[in-house]
Amino acid sequence: MLKTRDVPSELRNFNSLFYSFKYKYDLYNLYDDLLTIIICCLARETEEELYLKTIKKYTRDELDAFARLFSELLIIYGKAKISERWTDPLGEYYEILASNSKKSAFGQFFTPAPICDMIAQMILGPNEWGKNINEPCCGSGRFILAANHKTNGNYFMAQDLDSICCKMTAINMCLHEIRGEVHNMDTIRMTDLRISYSINYDFHKHKTPLILIQRPN
Repeated sequence: MLKTRDVPSELRNFNSLFYSFKYKYDLYNLYDDLLTIIICCLARETEEELYLKTIKKYTRDELDAFARLFSELLIIYGKAKISERWTDPLGEYYEILASNSKKSAFGQFFTPAPICDMIAQMILGPNEWGKNINEPCCGSGRFILAANHKTNGNYFMAQDLDSICCKMTAINMCLHEIRGEVHNMDTIRMTDLRISYSINYDFHKHKTPLILIQRPN
């Protein structure tokens, strides 16, 4: 288990649950599966095949642990909404895993939240809403979260070559009630589109968080 001093207080229950898998699985793949399961849960029964494929290697008790992990995240997002702030528990925990792992698959370290807030303040005016805003290397989506917190009502388009980053951004956007799309692709060359996520496209109608997966033909 990660040392308590390395984990923020709001993520300590999450950390304990994550390590309840007792090193049975590779941490990178375990975290990736958690993100996939959350996306399937937010997909309104449109990704049952992907969900069943992802969970088939886990026991009933382990699936219960995944459910509790998701619940812990929802608590964190809920508290942030009440206190009128944005939060990135997924990216924050991923960075903690990266700093404690020698595995090459872990490698992302994201822009600190205060810098994201500062840049959002510099770029967006007080009433700049209704715009299409692009984030070409989204990481866990922190710039989007900061920009939306500064001025909501914009539509965000995000890209990243890393599939885990795209999943974190999609979930962060969804649970912060942000509309937009996330594309797992090579942004520099504008090629290699692997998968896309449509986020909260009809939120104004149903007020229900939604992620729809779109796969290239």
